Amino acid sequence: MARITIDTWNPDFLNLSLIFDSIRDVAIPFTQLKHWPTLEQFADEFGQDKILSRNGKRIQPVAQGEAPEKFDELYESRIFLKGELQTRLENWHDFFNAMCWLQFPKMKSALNALHFEHSQTREAGSNRSALENAITLFDECGAIIVSDDENLLQLIRQHQWKELFVKHRKAFTDKDTPRQIRVYVVGHAMHEKALTPYLGMTTHSILIHQPTAFFEQSQLSQLQQLDEQIAGLWQEKTIASSKDLQPYPLLGTPHWWQDAQDDDFYNNNDYFRAKKIS
Repeated sequence: MARITIDTWNPDFLNLSLIFDSIRDVAIPFTQLKHWPTLEQFADEFGQDKILSRNGKRIQPVAQGEAPEKFDELYESRIFLKGELQTRLENWHDFFNAMCWLQFPKMKSALNALHFEHSQTREAGSNRSALENAITLFDECGAIIVSDDENLLQLIRQHQWKELFVKHRKAFTDKDTPRQIRVYVVGHAMHEKALTPYLGMTTHSILIHQPTAFFEQSQLSQLQQLDEQIAGLWQEKTIASSKDLQPYPLLGTPHWWQDAQDDDFYNNNDYFRAKKIS
């Protein structure tokens, strides 16, 4: 993964963007630190939750190892077989990966298990499968978009961005509106990019229709429900390739871009792209 940000610790990072709301609860303990967290401090948070791999191993952050020489030493293998989450210190990318493990443990475990399963059967020198590419894309740049109105989700599928973000703006921001839609960022690379956001940030998203009662729950309950639901979708291999993920121009979400979200903003066709006719 190419370097996106300068890795200078900022304990106030949660206040930089609403994009971080999906990991806010698990990240709050780290905002009390004046310096980058140590492996021991990461381990303290993981220890409280007893996060398990699909192989039943307790996940714990460990130092990054040397270049792997055999299958069992690969990044995903070490997670699945030993529960060892290699974590580079003083590194935003790995920090946010750890936060996503804390917030979405079932989803992350499911993605890891699929990675491990497919890497076991891949022939030496062969490319990753379409499913593996989708897993990686979602793991790095994924979001879950939930609405109680199927029509709003269809606007995303059809790339009707102005109608979604302008006409239905209140659906994103007003909890009392008859229609509601929420975006939960789960890709750690997107969290890293949110430290210094730029137009072009696009998630590859799973769209979920939920009853209105879903939004009446606490955010913690919403996130726990989605963690289990998305894990199930991956385990069942409902998603077969990156084509099953929906591109979503993240900074079009109301209040998620620091500058004016006016007509000129939403008329930027390089960012808010029309749907390709296949």
